[in-house]
Amino acid sequence: MASTLHSELEVADDSATLYLSGELSADDAFVLSRACGELPTRVNTLRIDLHGVTEMRDDAMGAIRSVLRYWRESRGGSFRLSLASERIVATYGEGRFASTSSLRNAPAHVVEATPALTAMYL
Repeated sequence: MASTLHSELEVADDSATLYLSGELSADDAFVLSRACGELPTRVNTLRIDLHGVTEMRDDAMGAIRSVLRYWRESRGGSFRLSLASERIVATYGEGRFASTSSLRNAPAHVVEATPALTAMYL
């Protein structure tokens, strides 16, 4: 079955944002990891934005874990994962994102009630 996932990469200085939309499944892991592997070597921070994902198969988070594992192993870089539903916006950060001054005493995962609050961290 063909994937209906769409992805776009935006690169700015030493960071990149991978925007995902459509249906996400574990089958997308290879394509997403390959896209991240083709980023310039100066990029050491990756953001994965799942706001546009409309459907996640049961195994979908396996694709995200695979991409993040690849990123840590190949770049040793930081990452931020943002996802949203009608009720919450959640942001998880690792690396330099996990130690920002506004989140210093917060747990590694931060859940915000409104998208506006999360936008401050993006």
